[in-house]
Amino acid sequence: MALYEVEQGKVRVIESKEFADEAALQKLFDDNLEDITGVRLVESQYSIPNGRIDSLGIDEQGTPVVIEYKWRHDPGAIIQGLSYLRWITGNRRTFEMLVREKFGNLKVNWSSAPRLLIVAKQFSDKEVSAIALVSASVELKRHSFYGNLLSVEDVIPLKPVTVEKPGKKLVTAKEERSIDDLVKKAPSTLKDLFFDLRNSILGLGDDVREKVGGWYCDYRKSSTFATVIPQSKNNRLVVYIKMGDKPIEDPQKLTSPIPSSWGYGKLNTQFAITERSQLDYALQLIKQAYDYVP
Repeated sequence: MALYEVEQGKVRVIESKEFADEAALQKLFDDNLEDITGVRLVESQYSIPNGRIDSLGIDEQGTPVVIEYKWRHDPGAIIQGLSYLRWITGNRRTFEMLVREKFGNLKVNWSSAPRLLIVAKQFSDKEVSAIALVSASVELKRHSFYGNLLSVEDVIPLKPVTVEKPGKKLVTAKEERSIDDLVKKAPSTLKDLFFDLRNSILGLGDDVREKVGGWYCDYRKSSTFATVIPQSKNNRLVVYIKMGDKPIEDPQKLTSPIPSSWGYGKLNTQFAITERSQLDYALQLIKQAYDYVP
């Protein structure tokens, strides 16, 4: 990514730099992991029988995260990362023990697939295309270093091929099933409320990405800025938003803090809505979290 310094209407290219080595890249990320990715660090350089995992983390929803750093371009990074991902799915108790040692009684969420983050200077077109066909949760992040400036860019894989179903528009079946499963037990009024809010959140910007879990739906930029939970029993939508240390503007006093004991990190503010008349105000609150997360 080209970066320019602007002075008196003139631009000057800021030359990119190299990290001293891969360890320097990892240290910068690990020291600032939650701010950059929304993931809290559990362990660095963790040895397993078939290698050494660069970093283990846990995200806002308690989902395990494997992080693999590459100083430059490494075509073997994805295969290496997937092998580590396989290890973590087969060693749940070990990961839970590491989490307890670091964060106490923080609950690990196994209802969503563990995530693999690969951070590298660049990825080939073939690698990006291949990710679209991998069933595991793999995310690519491209870093650019300028000395006192760091850019971290999400590399979005190509969308899976879609198929046309009779009487329906072109959709990705996997995504539609996931959304349907999330609200299949909800009353029709709650479903309508969920989809109205969903459309509004997705309309905040082209950089918004949706990730559906077993009981929630995350909306992300560099990290999760909002989580929407349909609660059929109470006929309401519960929304968690990330505000970190930034105070929220909430004149209606709809929000309340999320207890730190829940272990959601900077995803620390919650509220609930039950009717369409609350949608505009809910979006104002969510927009603050969207602006907070880079």
